[in-house]
Amino acid sequence: MTTTAVAPHVGRHQAAASGSSFTGVGTLLRLALRRDRVRLSVWISALTLMMVYAPSAIKLAYPEEAQRLARVELMKTPAAMMMGGPMFGVNETELGAMMANELMLTLIIATSILSILTVIRHTRAEEESGAAELVLSSVMGRYARTYAALILVGGVNAVLTLTMTVAMSAMGFAVVDTAAMCVGVTAVAMVFGAVAAVTAQLWRQARTATGAALAALALAAVVRGIGDVINNSGSPVSWLSPIAWAQQMRAFVDVRWWPLALLVVLAIALMATAAVLETRRQYDAGTLPSTGERPNAHAVKSVFGLHVTLQRGQTIGWGVGLFLSGLAFGSMTKSLLDMAEENEMIAQVLAVQGNDGVYTTMTQFLAAAATAYVVAAVLRVYSDEENGLGEPVLAGAVSRWRWLLTAVASAVLGSAVLMFFAGLGNGLGAGLTVGEPQTIWRLTLAGLAYVPAMAVLAGIAAVAVALRHPWIGWLAVAFVIISLYLGALLRLPQWLIDLSPVGQTKAPMEYSPSALVVMVLVAAAVSLLAGLIYRRRDAV
Repeated sequence: MTTTAVAPHVGRHQAAASGSSFTGVGTLLRLALRRDRVRLSVWISALTLMMVYAPSAIKLAYPEEAQRLARVELMKTPAAMMMGGPMFGVNETELGAMMANELMLTLIIATSILSILTVIRHTRAEEESGAAELVLSSVMGRYARTYAALILVGGVNAVLTLTMTVAMSAMGFAVVDTAAMCVGVTAVAMVFGAVAAVTAQLWRQARTATGAALAALALAAVVRGIGDVINNSGSPVSWLSPIAWAQQMRAFVDVRWWPLALLVVLAIALMATAAVLETRRQYDAGTLPSTGERPNAHAVKSVFGLHVTLQRGQTIGWGVGLFLSGLAFGSMTKSLLDMAEENEMIAQVLAVQGNDGVYTTMTQFLAAAATAYVVAAVLRVYSDEENGLGEPVLAGAVSRWRWLLTAVASAVLGSAVLMFFAGLGNGLGAGLTVGEPQTIWRLTLAGLAYVPAMAVLAGIAAVAVALRHPWIGWLAVAFVIISLYLGALLRLPQWLIDLSPVGQTKAPMEYSPSALVVMVLVAAAVSLLAGLIYRRRDAV
């Protein structure tokens, strides 16, 4: 008779007690790389190619010294300062300084979004879906999942630093200045990856954790912009934002490395904070407790009402953010008009387009931001399907067709609320500073004119849900932002720029009924197509 000895199963707490809190980091890192190899490769390739294409585009946009000098004056306007970077009064017409001034903020936001989404994807989202439970049933340290995600993000940012530096250096830029610019960009991205690690410990829902991290990024961008408006070279307010620390490394002007140390210290402090918070919470719970059930709450009586209720928190948050952004944009109108009295180029631009041209540009930027809300609202259907949260609804008398199309309708309704407050803030800021009260209702109405464009984005997001490819929705958002913000700089073909529904809307400068009607019809057709696909495909 033989006896078989069976090794006892080592659970999470046993592993933590007998081994390191970081046990299993290597295994999880390899798993994450395997899952994200295509996604991360696309991001790295796109950002690297931008470093190759952008210099040629800037040369074409500003071939002569006179045009570059005119650009310098234009970039010192408040709106340009908000959307670009500080001007240090040195080498302002050199190509490298122009690259750093116009592209650095865009690259910082893009890489930071990548870091935030990656960290949440491999931490809080896995707990919410239950996938992390399988991982934790093996020998796994307490901090393994969080730090595997952070190491992955660190590796991606290191690769980006190398590829972007090599790409720019190959175009003839100084290696040291190029490295300073690229290291600054990825260091900020690492900071916001660490911010995401913290928010993943604070909130139980992945959407809330992601939204909080993105809100921190948006706040940092706004604070940096306001600080640089106060002083073109950066004011004390600018230094309240980590984005300013990277820009204050002064690549292609007078490189200094000590601001990088601030970013490193902040990233390490945030990682340590995430570790402390993780020790104080239970699995599948957040440090901040959920509000729990409310027995006296009103019953949700329809599928559409359920979507509106689920999206209510994000709608309020986005609404407040866009109202304040509109208020900031509108308040710059007076400064721009005052500057036109001294700057001939700005005066000529205003003579051609008038104030409405300025208002259109501001409103388009606000609408471009709102597209992210619309796509995220519709893509919630996909994430709920992945997590099994949609099954209780679809198990009843609710068709898949109705479930998806009501999500589109609620997202469009939410976008109308957002654009109303964005337009109202823009109108209040412009009307009160310029002394034209009628501007308030004009810009509020102009904001609502962008709702058909939001409907088109909602339809595209619905197609992404139906095809199980959420990246399609985010690609549409990226296209809208790039075509609006960098289309002219990157010398994109006009027919390609014209495909953007936000770019096709010119309110308040111009209201084109035919364009608005076409967008409504396109949104309806795309949404119906998405509904048909979603209805006929398998649930999983």
